[in-house]
Amino acid sequence: MSRALCRWLLALVAGLFAVAPGRAPAAAREPLLLGDDERLLVFAPHPDDETLAAGGLIQEALALDLPVRICFFTMGDNNEFASLFTRRHPVLMPGPARSTGLRRQNEALAAATSLGLSSNDVVFLGYPDSGTLDVWNHHWRAVPPYRSPLTKANGVPYDAALTPGSAYAGEDILDDLDEVLRDFRPTHVFVPHPADHNVDHRAMNLFVRIALWNLAADGAGAPAVLAYPAHFAQWPVPRGFRPDVPAEPPTFLAAAAWREYALAPFQTSNKLAALRRHHSQFLRAAPYFESFARKTELFAPLADLAFPGGVGAADLTERDDTQFRPDGDLLRDVAQSDSYWNDVAGQNDSEAKELADLDNDFVQRSCAGDGVALTVACRFRRPIAPAATLSIRLFGHRADVPFGDMPKIEIEIGPRDNLVVCDLNRKLPPDSVQLVPGGADERTVRVPYALLGQPERILVGAHLVKGTLPIDETPWVALDLDGAPLPDAPAPAPAPDFPLAAATPAAEPPAPAPKPPAQADPPESAPVAEPPAVEPPALVPAVASALPPPPTLAPRVHLPRLSIPEKTEANEPVVW
Repeated sequence: MSRALCRWLLALVAGLFAVAPGRAPAAAREPLLLGDDERLLVFAPHPDDETLAAGGLIQEALALDLPVRICFFTMGDNNEFASLFTRRHPVLMPGPARSTGLRRQNEALAAATSLGLSSNDVVFLGYPDSGTLDVWNHHWRAVPPYRSPLTKANGVPYDAALTPGSAYAGEDILDDLDEVLRDFRPTHVFVPHPADHNVDHRAMNLFVRIALWNLAADGAGAPAVLAYPAHFAQWPVPRGFRPDVPAEPPTFLAAAAWREYALAPFQTSNKLAALRRHHSQFLRAAPYFESFARKTELFAPLADLAFPGGVGAADLTERDDTQFRPDGDLLRDVAQSDSYWNDVAGQNDSEAKELADLDNDFVQRSCAGDGVALTVACRFRRPIAPAATLSIRLFGHRADVPFGDMPKIEIEIGPRDNLVVCDLNRKLPPDSVQLVPGGADERTVRVPYALLGQPERILVGAHLVKGTLPIDETPWVALDLDGAPLPDAPAPAPAPDFPLAAATPAAEPPAPAPKPPAQADPPESAPVAEPPAVEPPALVPAVASALPPPPTLAPRVHLPRLSIPEKTEANEPVVW
């Protein structure tokens, strides 16, 4: 049977699924079909995410003789609870973390074999499980690499990783991702959804996004980017093995333009078999894993928000009211022992009491640019409690500047509107940004583009905390300034109550360039709305000259690379 005929039959079957009775919301979903020259690259934060998200699609691509590669961000060497919790790290189980990482690596290879891949189709990066978002937020330039509290390593400790010895630093992660992308040259890239509750999933989405911008800057092409759902509290529903039930996204993401791949029954069965190969995880939470063996798999196209020349407006509704509510039933299943469950339950109770009066869920986030500065407004369900601190992060990107060199601005708005502005570990003058007066249930800041390095794109994230305990957070969003020059832009500043309009998706993302790396210690062991005219504040032109110079980059440190050893089903230590 020809590939064209196969694709026609697949489209017919997908269409039949789409009009199935009782499935009104999914009726409009576009089927995900594969062409003759596709190359699929699946980015998985942990071993098992690749199968959970795309086990059926991978089988389909291989049946059509299309190249597929899986890139694992971490070895999954942290405690299994880390992916299920939505606040702090849970109480850690004793045991050798690195041996857990090696076991999960072998399980990943076994699962890949079950799907039809070989060890040559799998790449392990080996970055710190549950620590990659910390790397993204804090560990760039001369800031020392992140040190894992569990493995005690500050660099990749695994011989089978792509680059053993790579520092737990942002530049090193980007270098590895750049190598993976340039080596494979994908036409389709699959990444975790930006709203995913797991820290490594959010971090991988951000790092891959930067790597793709850098790739486009070099004229190496711009693959289609599709995001998959994986870890959300109280999801998926219903739980358990239901091969005749289509997958549905979390409720607060239901309105997204999801595309779906319809699995044949044998593909669903094979997907479940591959999930079983992740034995250490499947053993602890079988009903949860079985919930992903459904009739369809879901993917959402990612698009930046268009702010040409730094001018535009977007009003983003935040609907996720489940983000910081752990799934108690699932945690109990995974705990296995009453004593460990009691420890976890005690931690939950303690955190619940600490957050009892802090029901400050995000309800809206607004961004407005006037060509000179970006105004970011966050609104909450109720007035912000005195104990809460809002943190807004803005990371700029330019094609002609290494991303590590670009400012990494964090703005903390504490009690009584105290402002702390930092570029990584460097404190900046509080008047580098402007706090815009507003109601008790909102906080608004105006950030000059000069402070962000006159970027071509900006990533914006926000979260609310009490001390070190997260209260709520929003997904990072990307603003595309379309490469237009920003210096000396004449546009005025907006009034505090600026008008908002729905932002339009950007056309083709511009392009960035290659990036120098960070200092690394070796591991211990081997649309658009026109704002009203107001005179811009005097602080804006002076900001750039008032800032201290950024630290100089140091060379990246690496150990010699080792190739991934061949694995066979006969020698893989997988327990059945």
